[in-house]
Amino acid sequence: MKYRTLGKTGFQVSAISYGASPLGGGFGTIDESEGIRSVQYSLDNGINLFDTSPLYGITRSETILGKALNGVPRDSYYLCSKVGRYGPADFDFSVDTVTQSV
Repeated sequence: MKYRTLGKTGFQVSAISYGASPLGGGFGTIDESEGIRSVQYSLDNGINLFDTSPLYGITRSETILGKALNGVPRDSYYLCSKVGRYGPADFDFSVDTVTQSV
């Protein structure tokens, strides 16, 4: 796997990221255990950057990704998420909502 520095952060992230929208059912129903296996396969092959959102399956993606990453050393991967979008037309970027999501 090739790695690149993410901006000025110094983080070395994989050139390929794992887009977790399918875990939320964005492209059809997914078996949770298969989703977890796909995350573990990605980790085993050097992917350390995971992209998710509360919009993906109304937090299902984040829930399955969390299960898959349970027990994986936290300093061995990076999470990207989008806050504030909770449905196709449901946007809430208020401080209260965003800090509750963290």
